[in-house]
Amino acid sequence: MTEAEYRAYPGVNKSTLWEIRKSPMHYKWALENPGEDTAALRMGRAIHAMVLQPDEFDEQYAIAPCVDRRTKEGKAVWAQFCEENEGKDILTQDEIETVKATAKAVYGAASDLLAMAETEVPLFWDDRRTGIRCKCRVDAMKETADKFIMIDLKTTKDASTDAFIREAIRYGYHVQASFYKSAVETLGLNHGKPIEWWFVAVEKQAPFAVNKIRVSQSVLDEGLFQAWKLMDRLDECLRTDTWPGYGSNEMVLPEWAVSDGEED
Repeated sequence: MTEAEYRAYPGVNKSTLWEIRKSPMHYKWALENPGEDTAALRMGRAIHAMVLQPDEFDEQYAIAPCVDRRTKEGKAVWAQFCEENEGKDILTQDEIETVKATAKAVYGAASDLLAMAETEVPLFWDDRRTGIRCKCRVDAMKETADKFIMIDLKTTKDASTDAFIREAIRYGYHVQASFYKSAVETLGLNHGKPIEWWFVAVEKQAPFAVNKIRVSQSVLDEGLFQAWKLMDRLDECLRTDTWPGYGSNEMVLPEWAVSDGEED
């Protein structure tokens, strides 16, 4: 299944579900108004493709020729290139060098995790608590003699453990891990074996340092609890067909904003 086919398939994914933590209105807007593609997103997809599906990379990406598109000859070369590579994402020479260097770093540091793993696996299931149809696309997963391993590749500015934890909390990576883990358990793909979740974080600039981070059970438990809250809220909105914003709230100053009563 291609990424386009996966995106068109019905089901709630974590990226959109994460928006409901703000408000149901934000969720509905994100669902109906997919975000615009950016250079950063394209680079992230290219790195994923090079690492996880290298045999299919050339089918999805083309490297732009170094031509002066202001000249007649350059325009002709560029037009022919675009015609021959219609439908593909185009990378510059600098971008492909970055993609290759990033992939090489990941292979060097995480080949033990990625070896023999099935990659870019689309999963579809009905949530056990709400019955809502869900979907996810697992970067890599594999079954061993005593456990089931799930791996998610993340490109980041800073792959140090503390920085990545802050990023994970901000973007809900732990919720993603538990959401995907629920898919495998619901579908019985782990055959009753314990599931181990790993993030492979790689920096987007030289020296492309890699950090393999195993997610503890306590973090997965918290992620699952948060996923439940989000799914329950979505379930209520779907049943009532109401999508409120922030509602009515009271302003209370946090402790750090309250003076100690002493004059300067």
